[in-house]
Amino acid sequence: MSVPHKAALGLAAVSAATCAVVGAPAGEARAATYYGALAFSSSTGAVTSAVDYASAAAADTAARAQCGVADCRTVVQFWNACGSVVRGADGRHGWAWGATRAEAERRAIEVLGPSAPPFPDLGSAIPRAASVRLTACTSTAG
Repeated sequence: MSVPHKAALGLAAVSAATCAVVGAPAGEARAATYYGALAFSSSTGAVTSAVDYASAAAADTAARAQCGVADCRTVVQFWNACGSVVRGADGRHGWAWGATRAEAERRAIEVLGPSAPPFPDLGSAIPRAASVRLTACTSTAG
């Protein structure tokens, strides 16, 4: 094959590839959406997660199934993000989601707010921030 023919063949290949990318449907060009959920049992305090599912319903079902008790309920649903469950010094729980692990944890702590341990406490009665119980992120989280 002569050089001009090779050049023409190369140009045709590049043109075809460009048309394939430009002409691709919008849904194919976007990143995949992955769903996650966190479930919580008020009777046992169990916290479970399910991430990277194709639908919110599937993530919800998987998180509740992992919990293993009847009163387990989904408390956070998220997509391409993270969810977090925190526990206050008084035993209350709070939850939230965010684009990143740090944001989800910060928001959950803010939602719950500071709390003091129940009386009598051998430690300080000064309210303090909640502690993180579980944070989970989809593989596409920021």
